[in-house]
Amino acid sequence: MRIDLNRRRRGSLSLEAVLIVPFAIIVMLTARYVVEGMLTRQQVAVFTRASTVSAASSTLPRLVSCTADRTPFGAKSGVSASANVTCAGYRAEQGLSREKPFFRALRDGARAWPQILRDVDRKEPVNDVKGDGSGTFLLSKPSFLQKEGAVTSRQTYISPEPKFWDHGTKPYTAAHDKVIWQALRQRNTYKLFPNVFPSRNK
Repeated sequence: MRIDLNRRRRGSLSLEAVLIVPFAIIVMLTARYVVEGMLTRQQVAVFTRASTVSAASSTLPRLVSCTADRTPFGAKSGVSASANVTCAGYRAEQGLSREKPFFRALRDGARAWPQILRDVDRKEPVNDVKGDGSGTFLLSKPSFLQKEGAVTSRQTYISPEPKFWDHGTKPYTAAHDKVIWQALRQRNTYKLFPNVFPSRNK
């Protein structure tokens, strides 16, 4: 016998309509759980990127500057969410395999006259900032989802420090000028370049 779900009965609901309500509720609650997990993962990723870039571009200590807006983690009712990011220095060229680090390659190229790098060789390593972020969310209702416990999402982001090597900052202000001029002064060769090197006046 075929069951007609649209058939009206006096003063009562069909058995099928009653049975489908709990199933629909479970599906909606589970869908919300999945959606909250996806949103938390996305928010942790954005929070981690923003905090890492803030730490890389700030002159303040990383402990202070490694932070961003936390508003999305406290703006939902029925959801307990939190996030935390820690930032640390990261060797920018440590993952190179086919190429040499820049300044090592520069030293190899200047092996015939290493003195040329006296005022431009960067002794300290080139650093990035690495941020490790983690966030959790927990639904306060219903109880069967709350029993699942807090769900954790982890993200990592690396941002370069915005440091530029130009002739406006030391030691690059002098560049190769002093070294070349001193080498030319050892003989009379410097007379061929009377107005080329600013170091002639120093």
